[in-house]
Amino acid sequence: MLKINQLNFSYNLKSLFEDISFEIESSENVAVIGPNGSGKSTLIKLIAGLLQPQSGSIMINNKSLEDYKRINLAKSMAYVPQNVDITFSFSVYDVVKMGRYPYSENLMIHDADGDRIIHEAIEKLGIEHLTERKFSEISGGEKQRAVIASALSQKAHLLLLDEPTSALDYKHQQEIYTLLKQLCRDEGKTVLIVTHDINLAAQFCDRIILLNEGKIIKNGPPEDVLQFPVIEEIYGVKVFIDINPFTKSLYILPYDLKDK
Repeated sequence: MLKINQLNFSYNLKSLFEDISFEIESSENVAVIGPNGSGKSTLIKLIAGLLQPQSGSIMINNKSLEDYKRINLAKSMAYVPQNVDITFSFSVYDVVKMGRYPYSENLMIHDADGDRIIHEAIEKLGIEHLTERKFSEISGGEKQRAVIASALSQKAHLLLLDEPTSALDYKHQQEIYTLLKQLCRDEGKTVLIVTHDINLAAQFCDRIILLNEGKIIKNGPPEDVLQFPVIEEIYGVKVFIDINPFTKSLYILPYDLKDK
């Protein structure tokens, strides 16, 4: 589904990635974790086509990212950034409807199939009560749910999400990660999530890619990546790692900073 091969990227003459390579299969739910400045958001922007690598290749469905027309790429891949700031007076419904732009030259034209897809996305994100509200007037967490709904209405197979739950409370964090896992399982979606929340990644994701200083340190199932020496060295913090008795997934608690 997604193949990254020997990706190199520099910014202001500083190398951020050197020969990054990995693959994500169809229907996988993969998290990218790492400390601040490790390159997580830069990586997902490269995959989304918002930044251009110096060398290397990004393949989606065995086709180079460079060979996609923008409208066709939007049908294959949806990107949810960390923050969305829309200054015009769009309603929440209008924002969700924007996800349908690859399928219509004019979003004002009635699209019966599009209407159904939009309403399904709104229902999945639990924002029915917000549809008539102005996007600029709702909370940060509500905005994030609306933007994710817009990505779902895009009907792309690959979903790229950069910190999708950073503005959400515990309940809605769980709901979003549960939904993404269900989309992979039931609809065959492929999900790549950038997150700082290691515990959510461990609970809901099939695989974790650990980045540090532009390099892949570990890439594998949560139990293989989230190990004491690796986490303590990369994050510079002592951690307690155990099995959550309810979810049966790993959970990590920091308890002491190095060089305090």
